Amino acid sequence: MIAEYVVSLPLKIVRGILNFFYVWYVQSSKDFWHKEISFIKGIERDIGVLINLKLLFQPIFGDYSYLGRVIGPILRMGRVLIGLFIVLVSIIAVLIVYLIWILLPPITFLMVYSNLIYVF
Repeated sequence: MIAEYVVSLPLKIVRGILNFFYVWYVQSSKDFWHKEISFIKGIERDIGVLINLKLLFQPIFGDYSYLGRVIGPILRMGRVLIGLFIVLVSIIAVLIVYLIWILLPPITFLMVYSNLIYVF
């Protein structure tokens, strides 16, 4: 019984470490990207970049006067540019968070290793 425990303990430790990396890098990455893509789509939907591009040359607020036809595309283009900027900043922020997420285990391991070297 003790012999089985001694033999199976290293295998359980290795399996646990491999399982941690699988969960951290594979499963969590799938969940992360699913949530973040939904987040970016929600931002785009709230700002309305694509709909404003589609209706770029339509008068805004149904104002078909000459002034409405001139101001509409200008306002829509401004909203598209501001929306694209906000979406781009959001994508960059998501990529930075993901990079930190990916680098967290190796950085933690290196910090623990360097502290152990310092102690011993």
